[in-house]
Formats: sequence, C-alpha cells, structure tokens
Amino acid sequence: MEFSAGLRKEVLQRTGLILLPLAVVAISLMYAFYRWQADGAREMLGENERNLVELARQGVALELTLAASDISYLAEQPALRRWLAGGGAELRDQVAAQYVTLATHRRIYDQIRFVDLAGRERIRVDWRDGAPAAQDEAMLQDKSDRPYARGTLKLAARQIYLSAFDLNVERGQIEQPIKPTIRFGAPVFDARGEKRGIVVLNFLGRRLLDRLRSLGEAGAGEIWLLNDRGDALLAPQADDEWAFMYPDRRGRGFARSHAEAWNRVKLGVGGGQFSVDGDLITFAGVSADALPPAVDSPPAGAAPRWIVLARVPAGALDDAVAPLARSLGTGAAALLVLMAAGAWLVGRYWADRAQAERLVRQSEARFRGFLEAAPDAVVVTDTAGRIALVNSQTERLFGYPRNALVGQPVEMLVPERFRQDHVGYRAGYAAAPVARMMRARLELYGARRDGSEFPAAISLSPVQTAEGAMIIADIRDVTDQREAERHLQELNLRLERDNAALDALNKELEAFSYSVSHDLRAPLRAIDGFSQAVIEDAADRLDPASRGYLDRVRQAAQRMGLLIDDLLKLARIARTELSLDEVDLSALGHAVAREIGEADPARPARIVVAEGLVARADPRLLRIALENLVGNAWKFTAGRDPAEIRIGRAEHDGETAFFVRDNGVGFDMAYADKLFGAFQRLHDAKQFPGTGVGLATVQRIVRKHGGRIWAESAPGQGAAFYFTL
Repeated sequence: MEFSAGLRKEVLQRTGLILLPLAVVAISLMYAFYRWQADGAREMLGENERNLVELARQGVALELTLAASDISYLAEQPALRRWLAGGGAELRDQVAAQYVTLATHRRIYDQIRFVDLAGRERIRVDWRDGAPAAQDEAMLQDKSDRPYARGTLKLAARQIYLSAFDLNVERGQIEQPIKPTIRFGAPVFDARGEKRGIVVLNFLGRRLLDRLRSLGEAGAGEIWLLNDRGDALLAPQADDEWAFMYPDRRGRGFARSHAEAWNRVKLGVGGGQFSVDGDLITFAGVSADALPPAVDSPPAGAAPRWIVLARVPAGALDDAVAPLARSLGTGAAALLVLMAAGAWLVGRYWADRAQAERLVRQSEARFRGFLEAAPDAVVVTDTAGRIALVNSQTERLFGYPRNALVGQPVEMLVPERFRQDHVGYRAGYAAAPVARMMRARLELYGARRDGSEFPAAISLSPVQTAEGAMIIADIRDVTDQREAERHLQELNLRLERDNAALDALNKELEAFSYSVSHDLRAPLRAIDGFSQAVIEDAADRLDPASRGYLDRVRQAAQRMGLLIDDLLKLARIARTELSLDEVDLSALGHAVAREIGEADPARPARIVVAEGLVARADPRLLRIALENLVGNAWKFTAGRDPAEIRIGRAEHDGETAFFVRDNGVGFDMAYADKLFGAFQRLHDAKQFPGTGVGLATVQRIVRKHGGRIWAESAPGQGAAFYFTL
C-alpha cells in the first residue's frame, strides 16, 4: 500500500513536471498562434477596405473627369463661336440642339446652359417629361447672383469651375425630390480671345452616390462620402445625409458624430488607414486639382475636395477574430489532455488556416465583383505588360475568352500597325506611372479578335498590391460617340451650305428690288410732269373737279416717288459693307437736331442730347438711323407745346442701349410688332405723312451692327425707341 501510495505520488509529481512545461509551451504556442491569426485577419480586412476605398475613389474621379472633358468640349464648340460672332436664331438653335444631343447621350446632366457676361441665360436645356429639351427664351433667367456664375466668369481660358457637391436649390427652396448636384463651369472665348460668356453643366450626383452605396455593401462596414468640412453626402443613416443643408439637422454628420476620427482624416493628404476607439477607418481624398484641365473654384481658387471613407466598427473587428478567441479558451480548458487533443489542435490549426484562405478568396471574389460590375472593359497588367486580370466586358468588347488573355502581352489588344510603338510607350509609362484620365477625343484604337478595330477612350491607374505594382486600364468603345460627332459635323456643313444659299437668294432679291424701284422712277416723273403741264396749259378749260383729279394724280405720283426713294435707301443699306469706327454719338445727335430745327424754325420744340455718348459703329449708317428716329419723334410731336425730344443712354439687361424719347402722341404696345415692318403704319397718313419704311431702315442698320431695337410707349404719353450696337 505504501509503495502504491509512493508510486502514485511519484507518478503525480512526474506527471506534474511533464505537464507543467507542456502546459506553458502549449499556452505560449496557442497565444502566439492567436496573435498571428488575429493580426492576419485584421490585415486582410484592412487590405480589403483599402481596395474598396480606392475603387470608390477611382469611380468618383472617373465621373468628374468625364464631366470635365464634356465642359471643355462645350466651351470650344465651333457652332457656339459662330453664334457669338454674330449668328442669328438658327445658329442659337443649332447650339441648343447640340446640348440636347449631349444630354440625351450622357443622361447624367440635369441642365446644360450658356450664360452671357451679364449672368443672363441665353440657352438652357433641361429635362422635361423624361427627355431633354431647350427652354423658350421667355423662361430664361438671370443667374448673375449665383456663385458658380461669378466664379466661372473670373476664370481664364481652358480653366474649369467646379462647385461644391450639394442639393439643387430653386427659388430659395431645396428642390424635391432632392437632386444631388455638382456644377461645372467653363468660360467661353471668341476667335479674338475675348470672353463672351460661360457654359454650365449641372451634373446629377445620384447615380454616383448609388454606385458608392453598392460598393459599400460589399465591405465589412459602412461607406461614407464627405466634403472637406466633414458633412455627409452619403452615409449609412439617411438623416445624416445632406444634414448641413437643413437647419433642423445641422448638428448631424461624420465630423460631429466621429470627431476624433475626423480630426485625423483632415491631417491625411491623399488618404490612409488608422484605428480610433476600436474602429478601423480607411479613407482616400478626391480633389478637383488633379483633374485636367486646370480646375478653379472659390474660395481663393481652392478646388473642392471630397473624402471617400469606410468605417468598420470595433464590434465587426472583434467578430473577425472571435473564432480564434474561442479556440484559445478551448485549448486552455483542455490543457491537461494536451497530448490527447493534439490531433484536435492540428485539425483546428488547419481549419483556421482554411478559414483564412476562404477570407482571401472572398476578398478576391469581391474585387472581381467590382471589376465585373464596371460598365467598361477593365484590363489589369503588371509593369511588364502581361495581362493579369480582365472582366467580362473585356471578353465581349475584344472577342477573346478570358483564358486566352491572361498571361499574354497587352499588345495583342492593340492594332498591329501600332504595336511596335506601343511597347515603347508602355515601357515609358511603367517607368513613371501616374493616373491618366479618360479623354474620348484622343485618337486611340483597340483591336478585336477578328482583326476589326474600334476607336477607344482609355484611362490608366497605377496601384500597389502584394504582388507588386499593377496598372488598371479602363477601356471604353467610343464608336457611337464618334459617329454622333461625325453626324453633328455633317449637320454643321449642311447648315453652312443652306446659309450660303440663303445669302445668295437675299442678294438676288435685294438686287431685284433695287432694279424695280429704280426703273419705276422714270414713269412716275413722267406722270407728275405731264399732269403739271396739263394744269398749266389747260387751266382755263379745266373745271374744279378735273383740276382736283390731276392734283391727286400728282400727289400720288410724288408719294410713290418718296416711297421708291426710301426703298432704294433700304436696298442700299442691305448691300452696304460696315466700316466701323469710334463715333461721337452726342455730336451726331446735335447735328441731326440742328438740321431738323432749321427746316422748321417756327416749331416750338426742345431737343436734348446727352453728352459723352460714344459707340463703335459705321458713322454714315448710324447717322441715317438717327435721322429717321429723330425725324419720327419730330413728326409725332406735332401739336405739342413745347415738343420735347431726348437722345441718351441707358442700361438694359446688363448691356448699354441708346434711346430717342419724345412726348408725342405715342401708340398702343399691342401693335408694337408691326413697327419695324416695311409699309406698316399705326397712324393716319393724312395726319402724320410718311412711307412706313423709316423704322424698317433703322432696324436693318441696327441688325447689321449685331444689335437689336425695341420700343416702349402708351397712347398720348410719348414713345421711346431703344437700340443696342
């Protein structure tokens, strides 16, 4: 019994001596194993979040680059420049039609507008009843007080204004349903380099936000899009989104709910990853400064900056390593049976290893899912130009199966005539890789499996991976876009030919009018002369009625002569080439007033001419216009004591207008549309004689100067005629 008891004690001691170091070694190994697996899981999760945020950042940058390319194209439209150089309503309609075409093709712009230097909309295309359409001129608005109008008007050539990302506001109220909007603006210069206005695009941000939200669903946590103040443009909770634009929700947002994390995000220049309060924060900045061409926006030229941010809460991180923690507890509880549980521990090790591999495969699957969701062909290559990964769009676009592309040189997708040069270009890019945004107007081409070629727009993005540097190429078939551009060019050429034919027809009509008017003068002189001869030679044989008939014949012939003279003047003006010079309009007004006053010195009248009136115009034509306007005022102030006529200058819709105003009989504005038509009269010819051609002559002169003329009046309260040059 004593032996048995001693043996038992020895066995127990030896067992303890054996088990104690084994337990220490096992616990140490298990703890080290736990730390290794936990760190690996967290690193894998962090890498996945970095890939997610980078893909989201590239998506935002791609959308902004596309809009920047569109606004640059619109600012340099040939049709727009021809219209600004003096084209009429047809050219304006052509520009509007091109805006409609762009809006229909892109479907990402809520409005496309051309705004003049005074901030007044001249063309606006927006969506109505599910399709883009140009607004009537009566619906155009004054946008001079809008920040984007003021900011864009300050830019130099080839610069772009980029607004903040906010909700569209109409008449002081947030538009419902809400429209997340970014406004792009670019100044427009004519062929002489003079600024003539701006082009504005209202970029609809809803599609961009929906894509980011879809990407966020593939991550382990939350996806946010923030502005540079930490306000949420996209957030997990709907009440956090756009809270800065609603007075009752301005206390919400990422900068307020996660203040410490936001302070660290602000210190990051381009992006980064860190942990705070147990949360894993991954972010990347998207700045308009990186977009070509130069982008400018207030304040003081600082371009807007947005942050794509992914937040994995502490609980989600703990969940990722929870299986390992449970394994450690189970191992500690089974310390006394460590040797017997060895197989279980080995099995558990391989199970954990398999779990880690599944996480890797899931991460790769998510990344491939991002590629498959891309609307364009995506080709990933190494720096040596070997294809590592493609998406299904690449198979459809180029006609190759995926296994025939992976591992092959990327030059197999380049037309054979460009392959040799492409090798050099690729090597140069790999030596100094930088992000290159997509430009549809570059002459780039892809080659399909069947040998056919297609025009392409390509963006390049270098990324660092565990396998080394890789290059992501986004490839888009722009055949339809090129075809649309070609169609627009054909329409432009057709319009030019039609305009030329119309000009020739107008010249023929003017020549015909001049010839007919000139040939009519001789018989009219004969009618007037022979009627006078009959009156003088047969005065004693004519009864009063016959003499009255002859007088009426003479008066009609003389009126017809005056009308022919006016028609000749009108035809002559149409054929006259402009000779522009600085004209002292005040001196010209004094001269016309003096001549009219000397012709009728007994008339009580007061003609006031403002001083300092200067215009760039054809002096001779401007004098004819002023003579007609002042002569009209003199005629229709007959009977006023005293008659008063004023010549001056006024500002109208942001442009300088000259005017001739009188206190005469006036007219009803309901008939104002007849004022400037030839032979149109609003008063009795017996009371106020005339041919009805004078105002038509004035209108033609003003239009030759690229201006417009209009009138304001009321019966018995005088009239004012305004014109611009």
